[in-house]
Amino acid sequence: MNPSLDPTQIPLRDIHLPEAVAWWPLAFGWWFLGGLALIAVSSLAIRFYATRRHRAAGRELRKAMGALHAGEEPVYCAQRISITLRRFAMTVSSDPDRVAGLVGEGWLSFLDTCWKQTGFTRGAGRLLLSAPYTTVESLESERCLELGVLCIAWVKAQPVRI
Repeated sequence: MNPSLDPTQIPLRDIHLPEAVAWWPLAFGWWFLGGLALIAVSSLAIRFYATRRHRAAGRELRKAMGALHAGEEPVYCAQRISITLRRFAMTVSSDPDRVAGLVGEGWLSFLDTCWKQTGFTRGAGRLLLSAPYTTVESLESERCLELGVLCIAWVKAQPVRI
């Protein structure tokens, strides 16, 4: 140290801290994370929109089965199931006019070809041909419940289209 220099005369500043780090502009990692979040939210919104038909059909089918559990007539519930199933099939089909015109065995075989099973042509689904048009006394509620379970499974098995 130089003895001729007086330390009080040297123009020194006191200890100072650096300025706080600004939050803007964001670092690359935050932009990447924001982009991923945006993609995830967009994907979920598109998926939610695309499954609206499946949710609505499932809700209506469960309502019909709930009405059956509550003591509603099986014929009425079978009619609701039949109507809901046909509406859903028309909305998800690529040719809704053809689906609207299907009746009888053609309707049941269409339903079976959409999911590669035989629950409609050889199982509980055969009830769709006669149940909505029968008298109240001739239809058992257990058979109508089987039909409802089969229809819910069919709706869930259909591919989601945007």
